[in-house]
Amino acid sequence: MKKQFWFFATILTVLLAFSACEKNEVNTITDEDLATSEDATTALNLFQDTEDEVDYEIETRDPSDNCPTITVSPDDGSFPRTITIDYGTDGCIGLHGRTRRGLIIVTLTDSLRNPGAVRTVTFDNFFVDDAQLQGVKTLTNEGFNAEGLPVFSRTVEGGSITFPDGEIATWESSHTIVMIEGNDTPQMMDNVLQITGGASGLNRNGVAFTVEITTPLIKSKTCPWIQSGVREITTNGNTRTIDYGDGNCDRIATVTFPNGFTRDILIRRWWR
Repeated sequence: MKKQFWFFATILTVLLAFSACEKNEVNTITDEDLATSEDATTALNLFQDTEDEVDYEIETRDPSDNCPTITVSPDDGSFPRTITIDYGTDGCIGLHGRTRRGLIIVTLTDSLRNPGAVRTVTFDNFFVDDAQLQGVKTLTNEGFNAEGLPVFSRTVEGGSITFPDGEIATWESSHTIVMIEGNDTPQMMDNVLQITGGASGLNRNGVAFTVEITTPLIKSKTCPWIQSGVREITTNGNTRTIDYGDGNCDRIATVTFPNGFTRDILIRRWWR
């Protein structure tokens, strides 16, 4: 009887130890790996969001809208041209239901539909949902690929996000964008983009990461989220993947961590 008792006691101890190790492993993932996944996903989403917003305000905004205020200089249709999009200090709710305040400053060398045109975007005290964006985003029309589709290169230099609690994540990226739908219409908001390339930065805890798109990301201008594709995010030699799904316009992405643990996350403003 004593032997049987000690046998079951030993088994129970092993199971509890295994459970504790497994729980600690998941908690470690949640603290550091999840923060990196959230920040890398947030950075891509916020900087893509500003691109969608610039396209909307320049090309298709409702003339009756009184916020933001748009100033064009010179206003005679010539290039180069500077467009200032002013959301004011109180801000306003715009594209994709997001609250923006501050200034977006856009410089165009030519119509972005023309090969060789360059659009540079900078920010002046600019916030999206109370997170401050900084950096220089450059979009260049590189002409057409072999299939006759427009190709753009896009870089973000000196990018950063300052969250409402004062924590900062940094972001540098270099992407190639192919317009796979919408090239045959004058408006931009029916465009569908295919995105490849990579990025690097520091998460809000100061941990360095790199990002590589391993399956092209697909993003419709009418959807606020990446709709499909896979990215690999590496920190300290550990790689996790983010799978954006099968094309639906939703906020759900699946993260697979280095130990094989899988978790669904929401592409969201985690600080709100």
